[in-house]
Amino acid sequence: MPFPQNSWPSWSNRYHAVSVIDPEDNRENMDEKESIRPMSWGEIFFEVYMNFFSFLFTARSKFPVFGFVIGIALGYTISLGNPYDHRPSVYLHRPVASEHLNTWGEDFYFYPPLDEDRYPTVPSYNVLPEPSEAFESARNLTSQSPITPLFVPFTRNYIMLRQTILSYIAAGWPRSQIYIIDNSGTMDANYKDLLSIDNPFHLNYTTFRGRYGVNIVRTPALLNFAQLQNYMLATAMNRNWTHYYWTHQDIVVLSDELKTPYRSLYENVLLSLAEVYPTMSSMEEDSRWGIVWYDFDWLTLVNVAAAADTKHGVGSWDTFIPYYATDCDYYERLRLSKFPILEKKVGDIFDLSTAVPDPEHAFFVRGNQTAEGSPEEIEEEAPGSAQYKELKKELKVMMANKGKTGRNTWQDVQKGGKGEPWTYDPSGFQKAWWGMADAGRTVYGQKWGVNKFQCYPRSQGKTLESMWNPEEPKKDEKEAEKEEEKKEEKKEEKEDEQKND
Repeated sequence: MPFPQNSWPSWSNRYHAVSVIDPEDNRENMDEKESIRPMSWGEIFFEVYMNFFSFLFTARSKFPVFGFVIGIALGYTISLGNPYDHRPSVYLHRPVASEHLNTWGEDFYFYPPLDEDRYPTVPSYNVLPEPSEAFESARNLTSQSPITPLFVPFTRNYIMLRQTILSYIAAGWPRSQIYIIDNSGTMDANYKDLLSIDNPFHLNYTTFRGRYGVNIVRTPALLNFAQLQNYMLATAMNRNWTHYYWTHQDIVVLSDELKTPYRSLYENVLLSLAEVYPTMSSMEEDSRWGIVWYDFDWLTLVNVAAAADTKHGVGSWDTFIPYYATDCDYYERLRLSKFPILEKKVGDIFDLSTAVPDPEHAFFVRGNQTAEGSPEEIEEEAPGSAQYKELKKELKVMMANKGKTGRNTWQDVQKGGKGEPWTYDPSGFQKAWWGMADAGRTVYGQKWGVNKFQCYPRSQGKTLESMWNPEEPKKDEKEAEKEEEKKEEKKEEKEDEQKND
């Protein structure tokens, strides 16, 4: 297995042990077990003293005693201070024990949940106890902690993000295993609460870390979509995770509350994990796989080994294709590398462009908290309520409308925040975003030798060897011309048949 099953028990960054090594690999006459470090003034004095003492007994000096006294006085004066301050650039070869230096001891971009009460209260039938069959079946296979880390990348429109987060919490996903990636590009402005609520890049750290109890991970700078994917992958590799989940910030999940026997969305996720985990690190062509889609990539389980295995892995996402078509590129590389994409069902997932009113009530049992946020007693909770049916019906309509009004209209809804700290001009951001997206599509077309809107290069006969092959586009053009000629011939034949009829 390329990645050990055991992982760190928490997010906190470990100290990384770095050996002190010789900066010059080919230094002559140096034993492999020796290391080089600067000499202190005290060590220099000792070397000079010993050499001088030896000189007294071997050389015929005219004033040996006088010179010896001067040397003692000079050495004593130099060594009065801290012998390790102001070290000279003199190196001494000497065998030393293995030494290690500690690097950064904490993650400056990680913000764990605050120590507060959590609201809204998760419906009791969606709270999965640890001794449950689903949890135990997954835990018996992996000791990774957390067992189901879920990344939710955010750049704009916290209203859409909030309903996504709340829907996952209501469906039973543990709050402590949800990680919002603050990719707003506003440095620490959100952490310091410097952005107004109508700023498209605004994100309320206090609400999400306190009331909702989830984690926030901030990117050092604004990343494009391909870079975000690599960031999640690198984070998982750094923590020895074998797998992780990621989801879009413009979707909503629901457990299927009308199915019997009833299982929450999160319980189904654990059962699915237990099913695919035995082959997660396999590199055998008949058993290996790359990712699992739960309704396309709206919710995705990522097999880290499929990307990171040094011999068979497909590597990183192509950052020269920053947005649109970068998924087409990566998923085709997975398939062509014989890492199939599995598709499974764990619940209902809705792709939206608008937010439901009052999501704290919409996704949780109505009446389980007052307007002030205080929990109240509920006599009975059960799946399949009238509220659930009404919500599911509403979400279906909202999803259908997204295709009519435009998929990404939600990204450009908020127009405020201009001039606020670290804030990119909102209107300019949208124009620049589309410019980058279109440029990436052009690169994608050049890379595969296909039309930039063609998402399946395999359907055009492309292979891994086709990438960046300058000869293949010419062949495609000829084939396209032949296809057009055939279409014209068929069209003429149909017209002739109609005339004859």
